[in-house]
Amino acid sequence: FYGIASAGYKNILFLDLTARQDWSSVLATPDRSENAGFFYPSASASFVLSDAIKLPRSINFAKLRFSVAGVGSGGTTPYLTAYNYQSAGNLFSGGLQNPTLLANPDLKPLRTTTYEAGINLRMFSRLNLDVAAYYGDTKDQILERVVDRASGYAKQLINAGRVSNRGLEVGLNSTILKLKNGFQWSTNVVYSFNTNKIEELNDSAVVLQTGPVGGGQIVAKVGGSMGDLYGRGYVRSPDGQVVYDAQTGFAKITQEVVYLGNTIPKGKLGFTNTFTYKGFRLNVLFDGQYGGVAHSLTHYKLAEQGKTTNTLPGRYNGIIGNGVVLDASGKYVPNTTVATDIDEYYRSHYGIDNAEGSTFSTDFIKLREARLDYTIS
Repeated sequence: FYGIASAGYKNILFLDLTARQDWSSVLATPDRSENAGFFYPSASASFVLSDAIKLPRSINFAKLRFSVAGVGSGGTTPYLTAYNYQSAGNLFSGGLQNPTLLANPDLKPLRTTTYEAGINLRMFSRLNLDVAAYYGDTKDQILERVVDRASGYAKQLINAGRVSNRGLEVGLNSTILKLKNGFQWSTNVVYSFNTNKIEELNDSAVVLQTGPVGGGQIVAKVGGSMGDLYGRGYVRSPDGQVVYDAQTGFAKITQEVVYLGNTIPKGKLGFTNTFTYKGFRLNVLFDGQYGGVAHSLTHYKLAEQGKTTNTLPGRYNGIIGNGVVLDASGKYVPNTTVATDIDEYYRSHYGIDNAEGSTFSTDFIKLREARLDYTIS
């Protein structure tokens, strides 16, 4: 079921209301169906400021908008709520096998409520600016948590509490240059920023994903964010320097997992420039992101085997790690111990036990596309 109602006042004030009812068979069970249906409404209003009051001549158009919208979803994957056998087609003669995912007969639909406020401006007859700020609240996300394999399963389906998202989206496009000979340069910039916070969880912490051979793991904790990466890392001095073993010269590794960063970028940017002259058109697109990290299994494997260039130093004469050691008086002093067992030295930095050593920033700015075309008319 879907319904919509719209109203306007003097072409300056507009209101839209919607209502939707969905049913998802993947959330139903043979015994109950109450979780299979979910209702979500929305409302949006806009006010054309430039038609209501007199603005400076430089502002050609101005509009304010506000909205609140609900979204529900049960996904499309079947057999989430009941035990089922899985195809074993990769085994000899095919057949069926027990599932590795523990179903949840009490699974509820995901529900998100988002509030947004924005403004759209057109200025100087060539500049368009669109800014939107939003806050979203998501309840009962359907996630797979890692469980003890002694249970007979690898993961379990859960509804994961409540997560909030807040952010900003900015769009700017303009005609920078427009000449009488037909040459034109226009640009478009899109920027988005988002932060999320885990407000509630049924458990104090939930492991959502682990590396295939150990290393980092994605953990959800109350007060943290979705995508938080944890793993064992370097023991560090109060001023952040790596602590080495005074006897062996190897880097010391924490016994407990530590926070290594978040795998979801905080912000993204796209920057497009378009140049046209008569029938020619050159389009150049740059994009980038910042604020995210990733754990590289490839780097860990290659470095542990001595196949990366950063493992070359010290192979013949040993190496002194850049950091500090803890002396007998309890003070941190510069490390002067020569590590001669190079295999173990680099394993302490990049081996399976040190997830931090193979965790890197995913920040980048790149030339995404450059395209030249000609239109025949």
